[in-house]
Amino acid sequence: MEERRSPDVPPWLVFGLSGQVGTAFAQALAPGDPPCVAVSRQARAPQRGVRWVQAGLDDFEGLPAAGAIASLGPLDAFADWLERSPLAPARVVALGSTSVHAKRDSAEAGERALAVSLRTAELRLAAVAAARGIALTVLRPTLVYGNGRDRNLSRLVAAARRWRLLPLPASARGLRQPVHVEDVAAAVLACLREPRPRPGFFDLPGGETLPFDQMAVRAIAAGAPGARVLRVPGWVFRLAVRGLRWLTRTPGLGEGFLDRLGQDLVYDGGPARTALGHSPRGFRPGPEAFPPRAAPQHGEA
Repeated sequence: MEERRSPDVPPWLVFGLSGQVGTAFAQALAPGDPPCVAVSRQARAPQRGVRWVQAGLDDFEGLPAAGAIASLGPLDAFADWLERSPLAPARVVALGSTSVHAKRDSAEAGERALAVSLRTAELRLAAVAAARGIALTVLRPTLVYGNGRDRNLSRLVAAARRWRLLPLPASARGLRQPVHVEDVAAAVLACLREPRPRPGFFDLPGGETLPFDQMAVRAIAAGAPGARVLRVPGWVFRLAVRGLRWLTRTPGLGEGFLDRLGQDLVYDGGPARTALGHSPRGFRPGPEAFPPRAAPQHGEA
């Protein structure tokens, strides 16, 4: 028999429900979950279990009755809002990123600033939570994929579709742990559904660790059938990317990205598995993971 929510259960207040992870989160809501109140600057069509409020973080005053708050969007903007808000829900679940680790020592000042911003936002949220008695859980996904709204694998697939091949340096063997967007959404929901809060800071890697070039090969096989990876000398690739960057002003193709192609970005998923039951799938994407013309989102590279 299908479980139904009690009418007196306090709702969840959700920010970022229209984004990359938020879309998967909304699709995974169960009939027994509390109702969600979602905040968006744009008017949204009605969804099962969701009531939309048209507002921005700068003018939304909050929802005093909320039993929990989930932030699925930019962490720094949410930290700004929570500091201003007087709310003190029992628990807060917020998405960060493993970019807090991966880009800390980047060759690019902008990427180092991003890592500092993420870490500062985490500390600010922790301070608010400690002061108000909130159980805070921060989840840091790795490379998120699965609905085409990322700026990492989907960009590689788009290039392969356009050119029918994807040049990569022979040194692009740094290890990666791509995590499916549905597994990230499941981790957020697990935090919200647990009878007792699971506070802490948890890295959320995917269920498989593989070299960057192998990851690219699988992504292209799923999203750009018939295209192939072309391995070139590292210096040739760097010159080509720098030229492309100069011609197109494409973001995310800086020296930090080039350096990380050969670096291992591997994180321990044990704590999230133990505390949250996080059991992500291996990296076996299908065509549905890379739909055409999806809106990109921020993520680790």
